[in-house]
Amino acid sequence: MPAGPSHLCVACAPPSTSPHAPTEVSFPSSPWSASTSPLFNGRLKLQLMGFVVATVGWVLGTTSMALAEWRVWYVNSTSLLSSHLACVGVWRACIFHQGNGLDRAIGCQGYSYFDPYVPMDIHVAQILLPLATVLGLFSKAAIIFALKNMYLSKVQKTCDASAVAGMLSIAASFCILAAVVWNQLSIQTEEGIAFPPSFNLPFKPDSQEVGGAALMAFLGSCGLFFGGLAYFSYKYPLDSRVYPTTSDT
Repeated sequence: MPAGPSHLCVACAPPSTSPHAPTEVSFPSSPWSASTSPLFNGRLKLQLMGFVVATVGWVLGTTSMALAEWRVWYVNSTSLLSSHLACVGVWRACIFHQGNGLDRAIGCQGYSYFDPYVPMDIHVAQILLPLATVLGLFSKAAIIFALKNMYLSKVQKTCDASAVAGMLSIAASFCILAAVVWNQLSIQTEEGIAFPPSFNLPFKPDSQEVGGAALMAFLGSCGLFFGGLAYFSYKYPLDSRVYPTTSDT
């Protein structure tokens, strides 16, 4: 006996063509899908480039702090001392004997922040350069956290971490730059240093110039600054909002 209309299979019914039929709404099923967008890739490359530049700047700034070639003093021959040059750094001063076109190290004398003969510009550098090292280290940690959240498409956390990393990196850059500028001003004004007699150095040299460590610190400051600017490049992406899409079936 044939089945009545009430026994027809509902699943076998043809799809409705009514204009009022509900449409299927689909959303992105995985947060990893945002990582394939060109906008994401562009921002990721800029953040990685900023990370590399800032890291190089941080290494240069930290290395320059340990070197003695911030100021190069040239001392002519006297009744007590032969002709030599001295390098005055943030934490020590070294004497080199000049002869036959070669510079031979005689010895280095260290000093600390609490030594009374250390001038103000070196005192400030002894504070700012270690501070820049710490700020740069925290900046690296923040940008690594931001890159991880960017890959996971966590926009809010990425923006916050990138902003923190940028501020810390630029602050470290200004700390190093302040030490470099003050060192340059001290050389231009030919300020002397009243070293103890054990240093065998006069109060003022016959001439002085900027050393290689100060130039290295300046390059490190530039690297931290431009790396920090790259960190600020990440903003809330306008095209990262999720909109429902309708399917044809």
